[in-house]
Amino acid sequence: MAPVCFTMKKVRMSRGSVLLGISLGVLGTLAVQQLASDASAAKPSKAPLERQEFHDTLDVVLDRYVEPVDTPSVMSRGLKHMVAGLDPYSHYMTAKERALAQKRAREGAEAGLVTTLRGAGGALAELEVIAVHPGSPAAKLGIGPGTKILELRDRPASGLLSNADARLLLSGASGERIPLTIDRGHGHEQLELELDKLSESSLVTGELVEHDGYPVAVIAIHAFRPGVGERVKKQLAALRSQAGDRGLVGLVLDVRGNPGGEVHEALVVADLFVEDGVLTRTRGRGGVILREELATSAGTDPDLPLVLVQDRRSASASELLAIALQDRGRAKIMGERSFGKGTVQELIGLPDGSLLTLTVARYFSPEDRNIDSQGVDPDVVLAEVEGDAAIEAACRELVARSF
Repeated sequence: MAPVCFTMKKVRMSRGSVLLGISLGVLGTLAVQQLASDASAAKPSKAPLERQEFHDTLDVVLDRYVEPVDTPSVMSRGLKHMVAGLDPYSHYMTAKERALAQKRAREGAEAGLVTTLRGAGGALAELEVIAVHPGSPAAKLGIGPGTKILELRDRPASGLLSNADARLLLSGASGERIPLTIDRGHGHEQLELELDKLSESSLVTGELVEHDGYPVAVIAIHAFRPGVGERVKKQLAALRSQAGDRGLVGLVLDVRGNPGGEVHEALVVADLFVEDGVLTRTRGRGGVILREELATSAGTDPDLPLVLVQDRRSASASELLAIALQDRGRAKIMGERSFGKGTVQELIGLPDGSLLTLTVARYFSPEDRNIDSQGVDPDVVLAEVEGDAAIEAACRELVARSF
């Protein structure tokens, strides 16, 4: 506690003022003495705070604070901050927020942005765009990966506690317009973004590329949503048909900027090229294996040469695909080290209607390599990973390997 300083001044006061001053002085001295006594009694300890002590202290706050305390509100705020401090993917949502999230999910319109929140809860917290859905409202405004979102719906992004908060603010009803303040690296811009339902047809795109006279299939996967695995399968069949009797010299899987999504869909793609064995496993507390996903031989093409191109924003399910193909020796990975998101979240509904999303496990590769916070290192680092240059490098690699 800061020292208490008294300054003596020579002033003229009435008798009442003198008595009041003396009374206040005595009360102040007693308060200081009481604080000193309390501080002496509560000697500092190096022992960690135990659960029971935490509960006891919470009871003191709720029962003895000078004004009546709104208990549910205090506990909700506490849970929000505690859970948000664990990792970027765990979060707590109040019953009201959960109902709003369900309403916006039913409305089904989005901005088309995938974001990551760094330094949540701190003064320097940043909300950065890591992926943009092709043809989405955000894409039409020219918002791209690397853009910083400073404000959304007139709320400062620095005040958000989780990526879930951002998703909630970036969704709603078709036609709803939300104000954004962004920074693309050259100053603040204020935009108005009109939400819309996203087209699923643009999630998988393919083309047949001629490189040195040899046909190479290129399939870009922009996100792993339901049905993507089957679309990749159909797209590959169409490109094989287009190549005709010449056949394909190889396949480039492009997952640059792919933020992930449904893990099952990524494993469907991996299973197209891996005959048997582990594709991925999850480990919980203490490293205990909770689950293993295995390849199946049906419909597998074990011989088609593969190159997977990734960048630093390839995350989650796209990383599981990359490392599964890499560990099983089925694909060469080219580009940059990936994002490094490899965790499993469990949704836990609470009796009051609130929702806890908690990280309960991590994903590991077939060779038991950790993905979370590590990312997937490429076999070949590319100096230029954007645009056509990376695809050309991948095609070159496939043509060279065929001879």
